[in-house]
Amino acid sequence: MRRIIISLLLLLTVTVVPFVADARNYVMCVGISKYPRGVNSLRVSANDAVTIANVYSKNGNSTVSTITDSDATREAVLSAMQRAFANAGPNDAVVFFFSGHGTKKGLACYDGVLSFDRILEIMKKCPASTKVVIADACYAGQMRGSKSWQRAVKNEDVMFFLSSRSDEKSRETRYSNSMFTIYLERGLRGGADVNRDRTITAREIYDFCHEGVIKSTNGAQHPVMWGKFNGNMPLITWTNHNKEYNNEQDD
Repeated sequence: MRRIIISLLLLLTVTVVPFVADARNYVMCVGISKYPRGVNSLRVSANDAVTIANVYSKNGNSTVSTITDSDATREAVLSAMQRAFANAGPNDAVVFFFSGHGTKKGLACYDGVLSFDRILEIMKKCPASTKVVIADACYAGQMRGSKSWQRAVKNEDVMFFLSSRSDEKSRETRYSNSMFTIYLERGLRGGADVNRDRTITAREIYDFCHEGVIKSTNGAQHPVMWGKFNGNMPLITWTNHNKEYNNEQDD
């Protein structure tokens, strides 16, 4: 409960972020379902990455890269992140989405662990005003790490949206996406847009996914949002010409 309150305080004690018309999203999506050397394979993680990539691709104001399964080696992901975010400017947003196995020290790429420190290092070098890390992995809340790492994160303007608490598994489903990604995709496409202004903010996507995932898992999984960021920070904005925008908020 204390962690949830802290996360909500981070969202509520912020000012409004103005929308910049020419702002662009630079998005890197990674999903790994099939791991080597006997590591337990997942069923939908690769498709999770494709799903979120498709949302941003259809937005029309995004540059999107996707890596899945055996192509998602540690070095390949690092290089792809650096290339994907290289052109981002101060008015832009960068989004790193990962679906796969998680560990206490990082995210499990195809051939090794991508440490949270390296992810933060790349984000730190990027001049974008909006920086987002989204992880759909078991025990994803462990990304909050040690107290020293938490202090380091507080000095950077990065939002972390994690599919579960540090002691929880992230649920796969009988459908083509994991539970968290189902709500994330639905929310980004408009389901989370409470005020119907066609811009999905950090506060809106958190509320939508948090409520939906908890309800659908009977309280077994709780998405977590934390870091130094503005609750009104836009994650995606849809124009009136985007037919993919869908404000349906039903289950």
